Amino acid sequence: MMSRRFRLGGTLLGLLIAQPAFTAQQPSSVAMEQLAKDKGCYLCHTAKSVKAGPERLLPFAPSWVDIAIKYRGQKDAEDRLTRIVLQGSGAGPNGRHWQGKVSDVGMLPNVPEIDESDARRLVHWILSFPRG
Repeated sequence: MMSRRFRLGGTLLGLLIAQPAFTAQQPSSVAMEQLAKDKGCYLCHTAKSVKAGPERLLPFAPSWVDIAIKYRGQKDAEDRLTRIVLQGSGAGPNGRHWQGKVSDVGMLPNVPEIDESDARRLVHWILSFPRG
């Protein structure tokens, strides 16, 4: 009969062995940054906030940090932002939800440059950005 200590040790060893399989399924930050570069996201967006100064124009688009701060915790944020990545932000007052913080250029549709799966992965990654 196995001792409780031996069974616990075997369970912990099993969890440690299983750990790499789990983390391998999670996209790394490096992989997501590369995906963002490959899909052209960094043409307009930055990772960290960029404030307009006296001689500086507004940034083209909000930073990943700004997006995470604004949308994190909202129930449908991932779906809504994925739709914006794919279809664009639209025109009019509803499409200009960053007015005064970024230039007046709305987000253009990104289909076929990016598919829904990659767009959703990027949005999920962006929403995980820490404050500041």
